[in-house]
Amino acid sequence: MNRVLRGGLSALGCLLAAAVVVVAIPAPHAAEPVTVSYRGDLVKLARLAPYPAVAPVGLPASWQPVSSGLTVGGANGAGTVTWQLGYTTPDGSLASLEETNASAGAFVRRMTNDGTALAPSQLAPSQLAPARLDGRTWNLSATPARGQRSMYVPSPAGFTVVVTGNATWAELRELAASLREVAG
Repeated sequence: MNRVLRGGLSALGCLLAAAVVVVAIPAPHAAEPVTVSYRGDLVKLARLAPYPAVAPVGLPASWQPVSSGLTVGGANGAGTVTWQLGYTTPDGSLASLEETNASAGAFVRRMTNDGTALAPSQLAPSQLAPARLDGRTWNLSATPARGQRSMYVPSPAGFTVVVTGNATWAELRELAASLREVAG
């Protein structure tokens, strides 16, 4: 019995010591997002895209690029070029540019998480998207269950641009307004 009691007390001591360590040593807080360089992807995009690719120009330094990915082919199908560029906005939200020459309908549904189309009249004037990108009107959608807002422009020339995220409409509008054609 003595041996059993000593073993139990030893185990309890170990558990208490572990609890002290867990409580006494603070857990690391969520790290600041890591800023990435998307220059390499942008150079490849300009070379490979069979459409007039766009990229943000002149966003303030408080917009931190946190992800970039260029895919040729893949899930969007053979012959497609797709670029994703994600940002942390000045208030810590996420905003993303997504562009491709893949089928517009399927791409928009995927990027907006099957968002519900919104009429501009459903938003306050301060929330409205820029009227046009290269002469095309932005469409608006929202996926409230995910806190997601989206703006998208399918082009008759066969490419689609989506600006999406949990950022405010004003932030998405700022990202959309910064888009300029990439010199190839």
